Amino acid sequence: MLEQTLRRFRRYQEIVSVLLRNGFGFILLEHLGLGGKVPLAEADLVQLGRRLRRVLGELGPTFMKFGQFASTRPDIIPKPVRQELEQLQDKAPFIRYEDVRRTVEQELGAPLTRLFRRFDPLPLAAASIGQVHYAVLHTGEPVAVKVQRPNISALIQTDLEIMNDIVPLIEQRFPKAKNYELHGLLREFSGWLEKELDYTAEGKNAEKIAQGFDGDHQVIIPHIFWEYTTSRVLTMTYIDGVKLNDRQKIAALSYDQKKIAAHLSKALLQQILRDGFFHGDPHPGNIFVLSGERIAFVDFGIVGTLTPDMKRRFANLIRAMTCHNTKSMVKAMLQLGVMPKEVDLDRLRQDLDEIRRKHLEVPIAQTTLTELVNDLSNMTFNNQLEIPADFVLLGKSLLTLQGIVHELDPTISLAELAKPFRFQFVKERFLIFNCVKTEVTDFFKLNNRFNFGKCFKVKE
Repeated sequence: MLEQTLRRFRRYQEIVSVLLRNGFGFILLEHLGLGGKVPLAEADLVQLGRRLRRVLGELGPTFMKFGQFASTRPDIIPKPVRQELEQLQDKAPFIRYEDVRRTVEQELGAPLTRLFRRFDPLPLAAASIGQVHYAVLHTGEPVAVKVQRPNISALIQTDLEIMNDIVPLIEQRFPKAKNYELHGLLREFSGWLEKELDYTAEGKNAEKIAQGFDGDHQVIIPHIFWEYTTSRVLTMTYIDGVKLNDRQKIAALSYDQKKIAAHLSKALLQQILRDGFFHGDPHPGNIFVLSGERIAFVDFGIVGTLTPDMKRRFANLIRAMTCHNTKSMVKAMLQLGVMPKEVDLDRLRQDLDEIRRKHLEVPIAQTTLTELVNDLSNMTFNNQLEIPADFVLLGKSLLTLQGIVHELDPTISLAELAKPFRFQFVKERFLIFNCVKTEVTDFFKLNNRFNFGKCFKVKE
């Protein structure tokens, strides 16, 4: 107990030092009763975002992860701040080799030389929670071994306790913050981080996604070696490829970028539209390109799930939008659980009508998925709506995918690539609705904006 108290006290000292150094001392002064109650002028959001990014980066893994998590919540974080938080890089200093060796041996219960024929002391990559080493099993199979940082779990637990203390201070300084259910957001983040700390959960995620690509030689999901895996050590197939963000090397190897874009799009669309279980962080650093333009995904700590019930509820919202029925749109949002206790319904209806006119009542070429998602994000923030976490991941994954494939092949049509999955939608009754023909046509417009593809023909 004494050790825990001392650890928490030392951590408080570190946090106070970083806050003061970056101009957030007014929070501490007010907590001590020295700051007065005169409200400050509203800070410039871009500058605030930059300062927050610096602070979270300096405070280490927990706070940096929280910034990354917050950047996925357009319903809570204003866009200028979100854009700054998106730049937080999950990088950290290397763990000492002796600490890595000790962790692996303690977790797997044997000397490193007995476990592996070869284990490279220098890591392939280092992140805030752990780092990855190249190794070779005694069977000759090359593997990547992900090893957690020493005492990272205790540090994160201490930080989460401190965050629980900080939330009331934020709500005291900024009364509007109470509207955003920060305690609920922190609980959601804690659960998200708990899963990332459990490497067995990541291994199970990888296996579940791999099941959807059984027999597909174009998509590679690393095999998990469970006899060399625990909650703190994850051993998987080594991917001998080029990271998708290494464009110079991809060009030097003369890979066909159009094929890469097509294979990547089909793989992620299958995860989302058919399997309902998808990679929640498909940025270029988590995607490798192999010979033959094959695609490999890594890092399955964050995944999204869409159950048939969630799909049906989301379909009700789409149906209401395509039927030009704002009242039904509000009702569908209530079913999704996104409505706060107090909401200005008149303003919400006006915002929804504006989005519908802007994106449904114009030619398809005049709007994009990015514009639609940005407008929806602004609408949810302005009306204090709360988007279900898996829908947030869905939007983030689709936007990331669109950005990647546009750079690889600007001519690609995600709508065409999505067509093979249309029967799965019909099977799950995802796209069943009762609009008249003109409304169905409007639905196809929205469908194209989401790049889901047309699911059936409209009879004359």
